[in-house]
Amino acid sequence: MKQDLEPRITSLDFLQAVYLNNELPLSVRMRAAIAALPFEAPKLAVIANLSTKDFADRLEAQIKYRQMIEATPGFRRRV
Repeated sequence: MKQDLEPRITSLDFLQAVYLNNELPLSVRMRAAIAALPFEAPKLAVIANLSTKDFADRLEAQIKYRQMIEATPGFRRRV
């Protein structure tokens, strides 16, 4: 693949040029497509917030939880 690349071409543009080039071996094109995939398609994620507590209630619960852990005998705080 001998092409004049524009000076401001991005790595994604380059990968797309590689996997779209039918003159290159399929294995090379597949690796370029795999490398480009995370930047072309969004990742699917599930986010659930089941808490009905407001921020202040959750913060207070965390403070109490941490105080309970720190009061536990044998607890060593990591620094």
